[in-house]
Amino acid sequence: MSLPVVSVAGNGLLTKGQRFRIKGVVYSETSSDSTPIDVLADSRASQCAIDGPLIKALGANTISVYHTDATQSHDKCMQTFQDNGIYVIANMADQRDATVVNMTGMEASSNIANSTWQMDVFKQYAAVLDSMAGYSNLLGLLIGDEIISSYVTVDLAPYLKAAARDMKAYTAARQYRTIPIGYATSAQYTYMQALGEYLVCGGNSDDVVDFYSVNAYQWCGNSTISASGYDTLTSNLESLSVPTFFSEDGCNISPRLFGDQPSIFESNMSSIWSGAIIYEWRQGTSDYGLVSYTTSGVSTPTTLAGYNALQSQWSAVTVNTEPPSTFSTPSCPTSINSYWPINPSAALPTIAGLDFATIKAAGATSTTTGTSTSTSSSNSTGSGLSTGAMAGIGVGAALGVILAFAGLFLLFWRRRRRNRQVDTSASTEQTSEPDAGSSKHIAPLAELAHKAWPAELAHTAPPSELAHTDSPSELPGSEPGVHELDSGVVHQAGRREK
Repeated sequence: MSLPVVSVAGNGLLTKGQRFRIKGVVYSETSSDSTPIDVLADSRASQCAIDGPLIKALGANTISVYHTDATQSHDKCMQTFQDNGIYVIANMADQRDATVVNMTGMEASSNIANSTWQMDVFKQYAAVLDSMAGYSNLLGLLIGDEIISSYVTVDLAPYLKAAARDMKAYTAARQYRTIPIGYATSAQYTYMQALGEYLVCGGNSDDVVDFYSVNAYQWCGNSTISASGYDTLTSNLESLSVPTFFSEDGCNISPRLFGDQPSIFESNMSSIWSGAIIYEWRQGTSDYGLVSYTTSGVSTPTTLAGYNALQSQWSAVTVNTEPPSTFSTPSCPTSINSYWPINPSAALPTIAGLDFATIKAAGATSTTTGTSTSTSSSNSTGSGLSTGAMAGIGVGAALGVILAFAGLFLLFWRRRRRNRQVDTSASTEQTSEPDAGSSKHIAPLAELAHKAWPAELAHTAPPSELAHTDSPSELPGSEPGVHELDSGVVHQAGRREK
């Protein structure tokens, strides 16, 4: 049975008309050379099967992932997390190393002056969206995580907003269900409030982010709302007209008490905040982990003290289920100084040659999890078929058509042979024409069979296989460009790793 789709309403999240509060963990892993791993890929299914019940037992209903390989299928892990009542928030941006230049491409930012952004970055985002859109337990997608972290990168604010606008337009063109699109910022960013207001201002819901989340580690030990600065953080964001939540949370000063959870879920903060995602599930070098793995292979992790502390906090809180509030859209922030030089009335960047009218709708196939790119997962009745079964049906149908044509060819060939035996006066030119068995006649059938299923299985086929149908790679203007929005995260030294 599919999880109900999470939607945005006012400054909150809803499922089946009820207020939804995020209790989440960051679910991520990197290889030995710090390369991010797609933790939801089908190749990770065995580990997901182990971790899913443990994350559920923790009390979580959401995980966030930093990296998604759009060429991989995610059916098995997404099904596992759905079976355990867990939603997923995924980042569409590439993980890159944590240097400002490499993270943003600002060293070659001529496009900023031309008010354009990059087709190749759009394609990366679109490919991830295509690979995840069909899952009903996809809570939302990020256009980036701390891409803007200082005055050096603040000029990218219009590109973030343009990315949100264009990914919404792409979602509509593909006829997917509405998928919340958001951005994650750092609580330490000086103009966090101005950036949030800029990303949601303007009055047109098609041009803004649907949620704004914050990475904050300032509540440590036995702190309070005022001592931690949570009161200021809340007041700075309370006028935003979209949901806010902590996308990373959990000071790692030992012992980790997670004392902020009652304040987030029960106090006056709960009228503004829609929950928290704790950093992080897997123990790394910075000691933020809730569990520890003893091997790099598939294994059952050992729960750490932080797991037990968080489990106790979440089991004890009484979650505020009051309906979300509705606020008027905030005014766009004016230029404060050279560190916030964004002109709120300037037109957003565009992508040269991008025409959403040429983007084809996704296939309308549905499964219990909406694993194929369904037209509307929220309205799907569910056929109960796996992706493999759907592929088998597609292949079987194609083979059936081929056999039918083969039968017609055999009949035609026999008749032609009889005609040739009777009409011995046929010229050489006539007999040398391509007959029904030549590649000239077979090719259209093969092409039809090939086009019958990529749209339905877009999340499993590599982009090169989908380029001829409706994948992002068919869009015009495909020359490589500066990855201005491909993101890693600039971190404080020793704080955490992604």
